[in-house]
Amino acid sequence: MALDNDTRRFITHGDGQRLDLGLQRIALGIEAIASARPSYKLYAFHIDGSESDPEDAVTYLEDATGMTPAHMDYANGVFDYGSWKDAFFMPRPCMVKYDGTVDYYLDENDYTLKADGTASDISDTTYAGNAMVEWGKNGKKIWYKIVPDTGDANSATVYICDEQLDPDFVAWSFVNSKGEYVDHFYTAMFNGSLGDASNKMRSLKGQAVKQSLTGQNEIIACELNNPSTDKLWYTDVFCDRMLINLLLILMGKSLDSQTTFGRGLDSGSQTALNEYVTGSLSDKGMFYGYNDGSHGVKVFHMEGWWGTQWRRTAGLNMNSGVIKYKMTYPYTTDSQGYTSTGITPTGTSGGYVNKMTFTKEGMFPSGVGETGSGSGTYYCDGTWWSTSSDRWSLMGGASNDGASCGFVYCSLNNTLSNSHWVRGCALSLKPLA
Repeated sequence: MALDNDTRRFITHGDGQRLDLGLQRIALGIEAIASARPSYKLYAFHIDGSESDPEDAVTYLEDATGMTPAHMDYANGVFDYGSWKDAFFMPRPCMVKYDGTVDYYLDENDYTLKADGTASDISDTTYAGNAMVEWGKNGKKIWYKIVPDTGDANSATVYICDEQLDPDFVAWSFVNSKGEYVDHFYTAMFNGSLGDASNKMRSLKGQAVKQSLTGQNEIIACELNNPSTDKLWYTDVFCDRMLINLLLILMGKSLDSQTTFGRGLDSGSQTALNEYVTGSLSDKGMFYGYNDGSHGVKVFHMEGWWGTQWRRTAGLNMNSGVIKYKMTYPYTTDSQGYTSTGITPTGTSGGYVNKMTFTKEGMFPSGVGETGSGSGTYYCDGTWWSTSSDRWSLMGGASNDGASCGFVYCSLNNTLSNSHWVRGCALSLKPLA
């Protein structure tokens, strides 16, 4: 580029005034370019379905490139957030009234306190609401898009963004029972308990988790939290499980949830479950875990996302041997209105998952118990299923499942009417707009 006379003069004679003016113009130009850039945050990762190493299988892309993964530092007893401490999707713990409104937020490092330092109601069974985790902040939803590899549905790229960049980005967790987008959705801080005579399923600290209800009765107990005929409160739902699991893969850059975040209470059988009390990790921050199998695990302020007790989950079924799913209300007991994945898992029921099939909305176990799969390879978690009649999903595993437990551990082996001490539930909440 040719230099004009004024530019030559200021270079040759060291004209300080012109230099200052030039630097100002350059600074203004850079500021204008920066302000014109999109303000959204786009994280992405690719999962290579042929890679057995659970860390090597995940590659960071887009704004995640170069970021340091998070992990539990077991030697020092602290959670290392890596580069993710202030990510836009981080949720907040709070107490939520039965009408779906937030009463107040909690101290993130001590749930017995409100955010303002005064005592909370987190252990009070007479409190008219529940301890929940609020997702979505600053007016931003959490959108994701899954793009399966061409010719390889066992590999995919996952995009996570604070804006809907195109119509393929979905935010099903932010859709309520009326089909409306809402600013927040809520998941339970604790596994479900029945702490008083109301028969409501609760999420409170200091409680024994409820055992041996049928799925129908769990749903009834969850819905008793609703103050009217509007459906706000329900049991765990698959769309929340899917989104949160994708966020865990993003943060940990690994398919091995137990190694990355903590084993959870995966041993000791019913004796350990009977001794378990909710809220044992309430002073440990947003994430905490152990690698000994005799403690709970906490991710995103939620205890028991895996281990402790199977959590019955609406929206993922196996119907006549085929996995089906639904991302929004209404959830039926017979898979009516559900989308078929066309997947019947291959291999041995009760084995470790070594293949997931990706669709544009989720990932589903399709290869189980085959050569090369195990607690330290591929997804590192197990899956059970039955091709007989309609089966509801149970997620995470229980205190008798050992290394099979984890974020994608899934049982499609039991009917909704089945009851057993290993099975329980947790609340979910989609408020009114």
